Amino acid sequence: MFVPAICSCVDKAGRKDAQDASTTEQQTAEHRMKDYNLTDSVTLGSHLYVYTIHREADDSLKAVVDENGDKYVDNYYDLTVLRDGANFFRRRFTKLSFGSQLDETFQKNGILDGFRFMSAKEGKLTFGVCVSFPESDMSEPFVLTIGPDGSFTLEPDTAPDIEEEDTSV
Repeated sequence: MFVPAICSCVDKAGRKDAQDASTTEQQTAEHRMKDYNLTDSVTLGSHLYVYTIHREADDSLKAVVDENGDKYVDNYYDLTVLRDGANFFRRRFTKLSFGSQLDETFQKNGILDGFRFMSAKEGKLTFGVCVSFPESDMSEPFVLTIGPDGSFTLEPDTAPDIEEEDTSV
């Protein structure tokens, strides 16, 4: 009588043979942040500003692949600001919006993953924006400042972190 047997070979170091290893190939995953919408308002001088921050993962943007082969879909953020009910500012931001200010490592391995309102003072609205390595604390923070005429600047955030209520998305 013939009884089939299944066995696995293990060498002295405890490694399985190549046949068995091929069945346990590394599983890679695709990660994407959920769509997000935040609408809030702030009074600055005699004007009421209503801002909307919208985030969406975008497959048309270049994805980031980490050392494990996991794929991270990059995001865009749309910022819309109304002043006293009229369109004041509208712009889409991607990681490329900061390209000239990012080093090669962040251009290749970072995703746009944070956008939050910071302050309204001296006639300006200020937002914090962040490009980060996925699932790490490695990040490049930026400050988006919108002037009273609707013009804007994007600059690296060089100020030390100050504990504030976290409203990042």
